[in-house]
Amino acid sequence: MVTNMFQFGWWRCKERPGTLTHWQRWDAAYFLGASVPLNCGMPLAVVLIYIGELGYPESKMWHSGSWFPNTVHGGLLYFCKWLGVACLTVGVFKATQLHRKIAKKWRKLRGHPAVVHKADSDAEAQVSAGDTKVHTVNVQ
Repeated sequence: MVTNMFQFGWWRCKERPGTLTHWQRWDAAYFLGASVPLNCGMPLAVVLIYIGELGYPESKMWHSGSWFPNTVHGGLLYFCKWLGVACLTVGVFKATQLHRKIAKKWRKLRGHPAVVHKADSDAEAQVSAGDTKVHTVNVQ
């Protein structure tokens, strides 16, 4: 699933129109790419150690009846898993521009004028003549 999300994010970044810097075009792909090994590390370790019995029982990630990884490598893999979830969340928001869609909807509900970002595509940046005030924000 994580690899499919990375593929989707890469495709969305590749299709971004306009003259964008490298980071503006590919930011979501970098976050999603970083999330793949971070998210897959702990499940892979569980399969190798507990099912494949690779280095078992010396390499167990938890012991003494704990439900939480309480060894150094178990804790590190657990931390990396949640770091991967954070990278995945940021990457999905950036790939789908969900944060801008939510902000736009929030401004509309609150009665505030529209905001046009310079990094948006030309189609989104064009405002029809019927719209009221438009504020331009420089996105870096």
